[in-house]
Amino acid sequence: MQHSDFLPASRPILADLASCDRWLTRERITDSDRACAAFIGLLDQLEDAPPSALVCAQIMERLRKPMRVALEEQSRRYAGKPLPLAPAEASAFLRSRDLWLAQIRAWRRLMRTGWNKPALAPVRSRLALRTLECIAGLIMEYLAARQCVSAEHWCWLHQAYEFVEKEDMAETEIANEDNANSLTCMAIYMRVLLLQLANPAALSQREFEWSRRWSARWAGKARLWRSAADGGGLAVDFASDVGAQWVAAGTPGGALRFIDCEELRRSIRSRIRKLEAGATPEELHLGKDCPPFAARELLNTLLHCWNDAPKVRQFPRRASSGQIELVASFAEIHRAIAGTTFDNDVSPWNYTRQQVEQIHLFHKIATALATQKCEVKAERWETLDESANGFRLQRSGAGARLAHRQLVALRPRGAGQYILCDVRWLNQNGVESDRLEMGAKAMPGLPQACALRGATGVPGNGGAWTQAFVLPLSKGLAPNLVVPIGWYQHGRELDLKLQDEQFRVRLDEVIERGNDYQRVGFTAISGG
Repeated sequence: MQHSDFLPASRPILADLASCDRWLTRERITDSDRACAAFIGLLDQLEDAPPSALVCAQIMERLRKPMRVALEEQSRRYAGKPLPLAPAEASAFLRSRDLWLAQIRAWRRLMRTGWNKPALAPVRSRLALRTLECIAGLIMEYLAARQCVSAEHWCWLHQAYEFVEKEDMAETEIANEDNANSLTCMAIYMRVLLLQLANPAALSQREFEWSRRWSARWAGKARLWRSAADGGGLAVDFASDVGAQWVAAGTPGGALRFIDCEELRRSIRSRIRKLEAGATPEELHLGKDCPPFAARELLNTLLHCWNDAPKVRQFPRRASSGQIELVASFAEIHRAIAGTTFDNDVSPWNYTRQQVEQIHLFHKIATALATQKCEVKAERWETLDESANGFRLQRSGAGARLAHRQLVALRPRGAGQYILCDVRWLNQNGVESDRLEMGAKAMPGLPQACALRGATGVPGNGGAWTQAFVLPLSKGLAPNLVVPIGWYQHGRELDLKLQDEQFRVRLDEVIERGNDYQRVGFTAISGG
């Protein structure tokens, strides 16, 4: 009996490309959940009963495209979602993770057992590239889901690239069937490092997808060198278990590689100038789904992230510890700041179910609930560090789901009032963990709760009052309104109720736009 030249095994489930094609035709899986499970099962069977090394490599290459389709569908279910992930989103992420891991095992096994076999000599560089590509794909899915990348996965990535560098294959161009451009292992490695340096936890879902697309397109413009200029630069250490970071020049380490982004930065600056001159993002190969203003803003962000020289923070962070209260959702924040339950005062005939029952039983509405102290549903978070305009916080345990750029209210220990903040970045320590980290930026001034409605007497306006906030009510700062998302229209007139006074105001400009709020400038027209 002649066994496989790859590993001693029983009869393989897929013996050649023809049987692989028959399996794909027979399965015809359109549901991505079932597709991921089927592919994982198939790769496990190939591991138990593999064909020859060359045939196995060919089969893996044939399966690559349908697996990628299933993975892209899974990624849409969890990428950029509020944290912690919902059960269905977490399950999708785990299915995606397991399929990436199954691919990594398969390619690494081929590398380990078949690297020196003469039959694999023509595809040796492709084996290295696919191994690196799958590890990079796994890490990028962690970044897409705002999950902490494990130290082990960073080690895999660095070790895989260090191996191809020693084999002198880092810049070997390999034909890519997806498009006309060829790929190199260095470009794959740089792709994930550039995306990690872009601080994906602080990007919206759209910004992350644009950054991922652009880093893949521009990865060939970045280079790795063994030394840096006198001032140091961005670097990666093959012996480390973290991504790229800024390193001072002269730092010892034979496994240290400095990242040269100068050509990339020149390309970004050129695109920014062309956008300012009126060019469209599509003309600059940024994609037709990216508006000019958003493209320019994100390019400036990436230019800062991919700059060698770290900039001094305007407000230095200082280590801090202690608990802080956090309130999420517009209604709860309004309750916390106002100290009372909001009454939209629509009509004397609009009653709650509880009020209707009170009228039926007592022939009147009980006032006890209105006069009792308002209870605020505040969560307890731990402060890790803080600055003059922000906080880094951590929560262990169940709590509200939070989205990128969501409005929250924070009250540090000992403070008498909540301050308005928005969530600038989020990270979850693995879907199996309940530990969440967050960065929050404080809005200027102390907020006051108010109410808004469309200006009465103006066609199409009027109706119920809705919660909003005025800030800051302090000397030297122009007042703003924080309103629910969608309320802003340039020149729109609104009635504003603040404490016992009512004003007519006109909305002038959007100062800041978040996930569920807009901070807008306004002008008071009249007071009452």
